[in-house]
Amino acid sequence: MIYIAAPFGNYIHPKNTTSVMGTFTVEPRRGLLLQIIKTLRYSFRDKCWYNQLGLRNPGIEKGFDKWLNADHRQNRKIISVTAIEPGDWKILHMITPKDVPLELNISCPNIDHFADYTQDLHLLADRNPIVKISPLTQEKDLQQLIAQGFTHFHASNTLPTSKGARSGAILHTYTTQLIRTIKTLLPSAVVIAGGGIFSHLDVREYHTAGADHFSLGTVCFNPLKLRRILNHYASY
Repeated sequence: MIYIAAPFGNYIHPKNTTSVMGTFTVEPRRGLLLQIIKTLRYSFRDKCWYNQLGLRNPGIEKGFDKWLNADHRQNRKIISVTAIEPGDWKILHMITPKDVPLELNISCPNIDHFADYTQDLHLLADRNPIVKISPLTQEKDLQQLIAQGFTHFHASNTLPTSKGARSGAILHTYTTQLIRTIKTLLPSAVVIAGGGIFSHLDVREYHTAGADHFSLGTVCFNPLKLRRILNHYASY
């Protein structure tokens, strides 16, 4: 399966893919357009995109409305959520309808993670959500998540740097290692590989490492490359 990563999944819904909508927080975080103008930029030297968007979004209630009103017939849609304040995971557990499929984003590099950030995260484990992890996630963190009952993982989010969140080919090494670690800890785990996928060769690399599915993000800026990957994947 091909996933369209958030925030691209808010707008791009190719046939026979899954779009991840969000990432949504309990309360709205305004100023998306301004943050895009101020921080989203391409580095020709590093050959990658940087951003400091900081999870700007209209809030989870708007997210639920968007999901409920979406057409799910040719493109499955799930909602990505995250916590900003202590207690948010418990709130998300209480207010999320049971039929809404979730991605739990515990990896945004542009927000300050409070102490015990994953406290109460286990309350959502029985929904069989995807857990989106950072490229810097440690083995001990994966062991804890698995012990809490999580079995679906998205590796990985953007890389935190002094310039902002970095996407692109630099993520290959991190994501490949995470795939292998997860599969060693839990061979039955379902792993979605993302980060620096710009052609079917990148998909093949992650598949060889053990990934079950693939997430497309930055490549969505280039509709031609996106179409090539989707067409090639459909021919597998």
